[in-house]
Amino acid sequence: MTKAPSTDGKAARAVLQLRELISRMAVGARIPSERDLAEEWGVARMTARKAIEALAHEGLLERRRGSGTFVAPRPQARMVGLSGFTADMQRAGRTARAETLSFEEVPADATLAASLGIAEGEPVVRFRRLRLADDVPMAVETTYIARSSAPSLGPDDLDGSLIDLLVERFGRRPGQATSTIHAVGAPADIADHLDVDEGHPCLLVDMRYLDAGRRPLMTAECLYSGDRYHLDVTLTAGAIDDGTSR
Repeated sequence: MTKAPSTDGKAARAVLQLRELISRMAVGARIPSERDLAEEWGVARMTARKAIEALAHEGLLERRRGSGTFVAPRPQARMVGLSGFTADMQRAGRTARAETLSFEEVPADATLAASLGIAEGEPVVRFRRLRLADDVPMAVETTYIARSSAPSLGPDDLDGSLIDLLVERFGRRPGQATSTIHAVGAPADIADHLDVDEGHPCLLVDMRYLDAGRRPLMTAECLYSGDRYHLDVTLTAGAIDDGTSR
């Protein structure tokens, strides 16, 4: 966990002033520059910078390299499960879209073959997509699907819901998803797409999907910007072990 920027008395007052300012601004609005805020408040530019850093740390502001600092939306919640990014965004009243960053067919190595239930060397479609909500970069997803599961899948098919596509075109309905979640720093190539700094806190979710017949369907590595996303996980009573059953 990153440490919150420290604040002295002047910076603390600046934080209050900045908090009050952004409370009147719309999500996505650009705030004044450090220089302008410092002049308005009669403080040093470093004090204005500390105030911005403090609220950015809280997730109230979003810095975009080369563009400025903007009022951030509340972090988007995603239920780890079968609904998919598009459905999650629709429930939140946001417009989801995808940009395909790469698309290729590769032979399955031993690990990938085992995950997808195919023979080593069989063709696998591997593609990477940038997922956006209201045009804000939220995640980069790298997905692997056996070519035999989606024979006609191409890069032009990937601008919407992959789950809907698998159901409607290929008759493969997801029936179970297993997730492993890690806290990581954004690697340089991913950071560029998410418009964050290298090392920015992110959530890496490794997903493995089975279809309704419990056959392997696909695997995905999803990297979410930590300040724009949080993940909800629902557990049933049977999934909770407090140690008393041993």
